[in-house]
Amino acid sequence: MVLRRGRMDILLVLAGIVLIAHPIEAQNCTAETLQFQDLPQHDFNRVDADAGSLQPLYNMVNLYLDAVQPNGLPTDIIQTAVNNPNFISENVPAVVRYQAGYLVSFIIGVLFFICMPLVGLIFCCCRLCGKCGGEVKERKKSTDCHRTILAIFLLMTTIIILAGVACAFTANQRVTEAMEPSLTAFREMLTDVHTYITNILGAPTKLLAQFSLPKDKVFSDLDRVNRTLGVMVRDALWPIVGPVLAMASARIPDVDTVKTHLLDINAAKGSLAQLSAQLSSAKADIVSTLTNQNCAGCGPALGQANRLQTDFTFNLPPDVQVAFDKAMSISSASLTNSVQQANQTFIDIPRRVTSQTSQIFTDVKQVINDIERNLNSNLKFQFPAALQEVDTFANSPQVAEASAQVKQYDYYRWVVSIVLCCIILLIIALNALGLGLGTAGIATREDAYGSNACSESGANFLMASVGFSFIFSPLLILLVFVTFYVGGNARTSGCKPWESGEIYQVIDELAGQNLVFDLSNVFNSSVSYSSLYRHCEEGKSLMLLLPDRQIADLEKYLDVNTYSGDIIRNVNQLNVDLSSLVLLDSASRRDLMTFESNIVEAASYTSPIGTENVQNLADNLIGLAAGLDALAQNQGSLSIRTALNRQAASLRQISGTVQEPLRQNLAQLNGTLQDLAAFAPIVQSRIRNTIQNIDVAQAEIISTTRNIIKNVSECLTTSEVEYFRQYLQWIRAMIMDNLFSCQPAVILINNIFVILCDNIIDPWNAFWFCLGWCTLFLIPSIIFAVKTAKHYRAIQNEIGSPALSEMMQFKFPRVENSYGHTLPSGATAPTQ
Repeated sequence: MVLRRGRMDILLVLAGIVLIAHPIEAQNCTAETLQFQDLPQHDFNRVDADAGSLQPLYNMVNLYLDAVQPNGLPTDIIQTAVNNPNFISENVPAVVRYQAGYLVSFIIGVLFFICMPLVGLIFCCCRLCGKCGGEVKERKKSTDCHRTILAIFLLMTTIIILAGVACAFTANQRVTEAMEPSLTAFREMLTDVHTYITNILGAPTKLLAQFSLPKDKVFSDLDRVNRTLGVMVRDALWPIVGPVLAMASARIPDVDTVKTHLLDINAAKGSLAQLSAQLSSAKADIVSTLTNQNCAGCGPALGQANRLQTDFTFNLPPDVQVAFDKAMSISSASLTNSVQQANQTFIDIPRRVTSQTSQIFTDVKQVINDIERNLNSNLKFQFPAALQEVDTFANSPQVAEASAQVKQYDYYRWVVSIVLCCIILLIIALNALGLGLGTAGIATREDAYGSNACSESGANFLMASVGFSFIFSPLLILLVFVTFYVGGNARTSGCKPWESGEIYQVIDELAGQNLVFDLSNVFNSSVSYSSLYRHCEEGKSLMLLLPDRQIADLEKYLDVNTYSGDIIRNVNQLNVDLSSLVLLDSASRRDLMTFESNIVEAASYTSPIGTENVQNLADNLIGLAAGLDALAQNQGSLSIRTALNRQAASLRQISGTVQEPLRQNLAQLNGTLQDLAAFAPIVQSRIRNTIQNIDVAQAEIISTTRNIIKNVSECLTTSEVEYFRQYLQWIRAMIMDNLFSCQPAVILINNIFVILCDNIIDPWNAFWFCLGWCTLFLIPSIIFAVKTAKHYRAIQNEIGSPALSEMMQFKFPRVENSYGHTLPSGATAPTQ
């Protein structure tokens, strides 16, 4: 029994060590924050439009264009033209009315183009006749003032033309300088468009690929719980099961102790019975001898022998003996085996839990795989085919070739513009040289009204300026009108309504008549091109403009509650059956209860057995032996005498050997009965308490296990659902802010506007405006140049000049030749 109790204690200690080696893991139901890889941001670079010092010039040009074309976009003409492509040719008056300003400019240009060569031809003929641009016919007092005023006006006109050509040079150069950055920006935009479309088309795949993050995290949690759930249950049950098993194990020595007392009682009973038998045998032998007829005078001795007490046996009452026997029938070995089996079952809890829950976790993983397949099928976006076509166009080599051709054409334009500006510069230079030489000649000649080479050269330069002005002004006005008409219409009919948003309103009206694509086929009915542009410009998502049905469907697919039901339902099926963990089997329980109910009954006989009869027995034996010896001496029969002597010796021997063992057995029996009577209630209370605690613990095993599984299930569902909520919220954010973001398209449109209107059209218009400015100012330049050139030549009628009066009073002698003939006027004498 000592070995069994020691082995049981070792098992309980080992179980405690195992539990200490596997502490309970704290359940963290808070889901970690998942770090998803966001889709690439569509950061389109904005093209800046910085007019710089030319902004006032651009404003002036735009004011002029607004005066030429004050009308807005001809919505009615556009709508009708879209319906009927031949409308423009069939309704020329309507178009002419819209283009009235340009028509007036065209008429002025035609008049200029026709009249300038005609006037130039007339001027040429007049000049050949020595009229236009000749000398001042008569000196007047105001001649000097007229010459100065004309020179000043010519100088001012030349400066104005110079300013115009300087602005034309700057505008022309601005177009060229903006061309390379604009082409670079255009190529970057194409690259951005390609990247944008590629990211858009590949976004669903990337979004769905990120499902692996919550999936792997949930799978990891499921594997961890599947691995540790059994240990968790066992560790949680140890405070309940451990003390109970220790109590059950402690009842084994209590049973052994009680049975030891019962065995001692049995041993004492046997010893007493043996001694009583020995005394009874001796008494019977003596009585047999004394009752022999040959025994003389044996009557008194026979009476003494009959009074001799020989029965010292100990017998329990029948009911006590029954309880005694039942208590003795209980085996502590079965109780030990039951506790060992319960302890082993408790140690095997992790293995049992794992075997019972593995299939549940496998089912949950299958549900998650099903969710992944559902997302893959539900979140397939059908992108318009035009998106792929735009990407193909942006990547096409024709676009690169067109960019190179545009750059080449811009070079040709730059060369032509430089040539035109150089022509005007030539006229300016001639005016400047004419003014400079003429003024210098007048300042250096002795006679202010005479002629010298310097002033004549100045007059000739001015005439050359007039001639070049007549020659090139028709070409200039022709080029000015062509560029004016193209650039002006581009500004008034394109850039201006584009900038003001009027063009989107026109498109809205066309969409309302189903002449262009109607956005209501894709978005809700309240969406127009104007509102779409404003919506995108504010950086909002296109998802907000989708029809309510599509938004509801998308929100449904992105709602975690759509998928959490299956997860929660499967996780809630998690259950652990620990019915096999029986702390005390039914047989051992029945034995304990039987033992508990009988030990008190077995110990209820506590009447002390007196030991005073032992001393009387000794005295009676000695007295009877002495009487037998005396009686033997009076016997005549030898056999009787011998028998009595023998029996007397036997009584003396019994008195010496039986007295002390009898006294010890009786004392031991009394002590054992008293100890048993005292210990039995204690053991009974212990057994009752143990059985009660076992019953409570057995019930707590079920409830505690159920609570643990419930907590684990709730923790799992909370963390799993939170992981998928993070994933779906991230998808929604990516769809809202990235996939359905239309701000890049607005940036692209604005960049195209900046490139076309601000960087090309505005400098283009500024160039023709300055060129037209210079061309128109060629008219006053011609007039002032012709007028001024007259004052730089000698005055034909110099009456009033002092030098002329003296020459008129002086008479030149007639010149005769050596032959005595008078030479005619203007002839020279022949040389020798």
